Amino acid sequence: MSIAWGSLGLVALVSFAAAIVVTALVSFGIVGLAARAPRSDGPEPALSPGAGTAVGVVCLGVAVLIVLYGLYLIVA
Repeated sequence: MSIAWGSLGLVALVSFAAAIVVTALVSFGIVGLAARAPRSDGPEPALSPGAGTAVGVVCLGVAVLIVLYGLYLIVA
């Protein structure tokens, strides 16, 4: 029995990159959705409430699609 180290390294690299991308998308989605909340004790949000909602929904939607595709690859 031999281990294909190149393939194992590629899988580890792709898994690490996917984890970083999903984490970043969820973070941007939360920040975008947080722009909707009015703040009385701080700076104004960089995004308008409508733009923040749009960015949040798109980022979270893409993150969900990536996770669902990963589950599909595991199950299929």
